[in-house]
Formats: sequence, C-alpha cells, structure tokens
Amino acid sequence: MSKGSALRKERLFFRICLLFSISIAAGGRASASSLALPAPEAIRECLQLPGAAECLDLLYRDALRRQSTADALGDLRRLEAGDADLRRDCHPVAHAIGRETFLLKGNIHDSFAACDQTCHSGCYHGAVERFLRGDGLYEQAGRHPSQAELREKAASACDPQAPLRLRFQCLHGLGHALLFFARYRLNAALEICDGLPDDWSRDSCYGGVFMENVSAAAPEKRDLSATDYHYPCNAIDAKYRPQCYLMQTSRMIEMGVTGARLFAECGRAGEFRIQCVMSIGRDVSNDVRLGRIKPAAEKCELASEDQRLACMRGVVYALVDHSWDGRYAFPFCSAFDRGEDRAACLREAAGYLKTVFEKSAREIREECAAHLNQPRLCPEIGRSEFPVPVQGSKHPGPRTVDRREHSTGTFRRRTI
Repeated sequence: MSKGSALRKERLFFRICLLFSISIAAGGRASASSLALPAPEAIRECLQLPGAAECLDLLYRDALRRQSTADALGDLRRLEAGDADLRRDCHPVAHAIGRETFLLKGNIHDSFAACDQTCHSGCYHGAVERFLRGDGLYEQAGRHPSQAELREKAASACDPQAPLRLRFQCLHGLGHALLFFARYRLNAALEICDGLPDDWSRDSCYGGVFMENVSAAAPEKRDLSATDYHYPCNAIDAKYRPQCYLMQTSRMIEMGVTGARLFAECGRAGEFRIQCVMSIGRDVSNDVRLGRIKPAAEKCELASEDQRLACMRGVVYALVDHSWDGRYAFPFCSAFDRGEDRAACLREAAGYLKTVFEKSAREIREECAAHLNQPRLCPEIGRSEFPVPVQGSKHPGPRTVDRREHSTGTFRRRTI
C-alpha cells in the first residue's frame, strides 16, 4: 500500500469513527427497536464520502452483531419513509447490510434467508458482492481475479433450487460484481454471464452488468459515450441488447435528454424500442416513490399507445420489485386520466404480482383496497385475466423460462 493510500485510509477510518460516535449518541435517544443501528446523519455522511462502501459497512458491522439483518432493514425502511434523500439513495445502504450479513453468515443461502426486498433488494446484491470480493473487498480495485476464477465462482454463486424471485436477486447482484472485477470491461463480464446454464439466468446476470455500468460509484470507470445516447447498446452483440436497453434511458437522462425526447430516442432503438421505453418507466418509478404520482403518470401519457403500455410496465415492474407488493403500483395506476389506461395499468400490476410474486387474486384485491384511493376498481382486478409479464420483465411466466430480466435501481437526482 502506498503512503498516499495509507493516509487516505487513515483519514477515512478517523471519519468513520466520528460517524460511529454520532450513531451511538443518536441511538441513546432512539427507541429500543433502533438502538445501536446507524443514525441517519451518519448514513448520509457516509454516502458523500469517496469510500462510501467501506464507511457504510463499518457503520453496520458492529450493529449487526447485536441486531438482526431484519432489524437493520426494518430501520432502513423507517428512515427512508421519512427522508426523501435516503429514500432515493437507500439502495447502496441496503448493499452494505447485505455485505455485512454475508460476512456473518458465510454463505449466500443463509444470507439470502436473512435479507428481504428493502430498497430494490440491495441486501441480496450486497451479499453477492461480498461472496465474490471476499475479505479484500476494498483493496481489489488493483487486484482482480482472472476470468477463469470468476467463471468458476459465478457457476456456484446462486442456488438453482431457490425461489425464482430470490434466485434473480442473486444473479442480478452477480452481474454487478462481475463487471467490477472485470475492471468495467463489458464484454469480459458478459462472457462470464454466458457460462450460466440457461437463457433466463444469463439474462438476469446481463441486467446486473448493465446496471453497474450505468450506476457505478466511480463514473470514470464506466464504458459509456459522451455523445452517443445509444452506446454501448448499439455496439454489442444483439443477444445482450434487450438487457442493455432496459437501463439505457438512465444514461440518456444523465446526458440531458428529457421528456418527449426520451421516447423519440427510444424510437431509434429499432427492435429494442419496447425495452428502451420500459427503461423510461423504471426511471419514472422514482418519482412515484417520492410522492410525485400524478406527474409520473403524465410522463407515460406523453407516449403513443404501444409505448404508453411499455412505459406503464416499466413503472409498475420497478415499483413492485421495490416493495414486493402493490403499495406504490396501484396508486400510480389510478393517476391516469383515461379509464382504459387505468385498467391496463392495474392489469399489468396484478399480473406481475400473481406470476412473479405468487400472490393470489384475493391477496391482490386486498392490497389494492389497502393502497388504492379508488377501491371500487379493486373487484375488477379479481375478475380480469392476469397477463404474463412481457419480454423485458425479470421473471419467467408460469410455463416458461425464457423471459427477459427487468433491472431496477435508484439513481441520484435524475428527472425526465
């Protein structure tokens, strides 16, 4: 370790010690259920540091020796409910809880049993990160495993017998970690995903790779273009493009493309335009979770008929993925002006809950009534034919395993 690196690490350690003392002091004023869990001030401070991942991990390390992963995730849900900044940026915090959970449990199976879906299932993704990176998590930027080592680890990372929604989280998190270890060389990471045993597993892994490429904590490492809105999707093998376009509008927004221009750019994606529009919907989902429900619906209403349905799907799939229920999706659907749009959106939300999350019609109607401000629409859901999620969604339908993955994620300060 160089002298400069050691000095930076020493400064980071000092900063983390200070933040930990803040957490302890805040814990003394908190309820018993949140005692010894990091204070929101300390979490927000970590998120601003260059060593954010290590800072967050150390904040949660001692806490998880005295509290369960479920306690930590429950506290994070409580914090994000009352803090818009943490609601937007809670995914990397959940990653830290997952990394520390794996450190305690020692294997992915037990780590996944402890995690839940909080903040786009970041706990699952963090557990996979720790599995791949090991104890040298923070020093491995300059010492990456070989392609052969990564391929061997990837093959055994995810339990093929796990429920589909849990297996997806493992495979998606695997994709994130593979790109990191491949030094952000897209083709190298995607080729490791190619070694997985079936189309659905490979697609789920590809989705994690492309999300990491867009949302990496070190932006300078990303394989992106400063001028081409469609790169890298237009420069890779066609088999990867559906998953790439499911993330690409986040990059377009970062480049300054907004509003109706996003739909126009997706129209230039050719046969992948539906996946591109679903990506718009995934980005719009952040507005819904921040309470901007009507403006979110109005963004999808900018689209033409077939694109509008794809936008709805992108929003609904992301919202259900975030919480594993209809608390955000049903209110979003009710915000459309046209009755046919409301009905189509509700059908998509119900279909996704039924086929992916194995909810019964009764459970879906109960969730609808609990979260929708127009409960008269809920009985209609129970009488509807539930659609199977279209190509571009992350889970297979009830009789097939070749559906496409829909990546979700939270991105900072992006609007359309």
